[in-house]
Amino acid sequence: MNQLLPVFIKLENKKVLVVGGGNVALEKLQHLKDTGCALTVISKEFKSETVGLLSSIKDAKMETREVQVSDLDGFDLVYSATNDRQTNRDLVEYAKQKKIWINCADDPSLCDFYSSAYFDRGPVRVAVSTQGGFAGLAGTIRTILEEILPKDHDQELENLLEIRNLSKRKLGDPEERKTALKFLLSEFKQKYLSTDTK
Repeated sequence: MNQLLPVFIKLENKKVLVVGGGNVALEKLQHLKDTGCALTVISKEFKSETVGLLSSIKDAKMETREVQVSDLDGFDLVYSATNDRQTNRDLVEYAKQKKIWINCADDPSLCDFYSSAYFDRGPVRVAVSTQGGFAGLAGTIRTILEEILPKDHDQELENLLEIRNLSKRKLGDPEERKTALKFLLSEFKQKYLSTDTK
């Protein structure tokens, strides 16, 4: 099996379609809500929680109807999250023909990309994936990593990023900058992440 390339995709102003209005679609929307994408959701029915989330996303479009494969035309990214296996297959087949990247929620083998379990700490985003194999395991590992890097260090991480940007402007020698940043990271680790209880 070929290995996946882990990437973070800029979706600002990209056209994204989610097909489905239930729990699986709601999960996908949680990942998409702050990306700045041009979001459209099509479903015959919508959970109230899905409607509530969509109402909080600027310019999100919600269409209550049955999806047609031609609805995929013009979209950059598609999530097929219906509870109808055949509909999902039809959407995947059409997306492949049109070279549109698609995530098929009920069959990882048909996906062009996978969602990950992730969390944010200041400027840092940590993502975990099992390549579509076991989302629950990815979520468990994410929880463990969240405990290692608790939320109350967000400001320190922001400060490190600012110091790094400042060092690029002030320290012309790359080796000197590298040494200084290694020292700062070592200090951060010792102060905030050390397990030494003495």
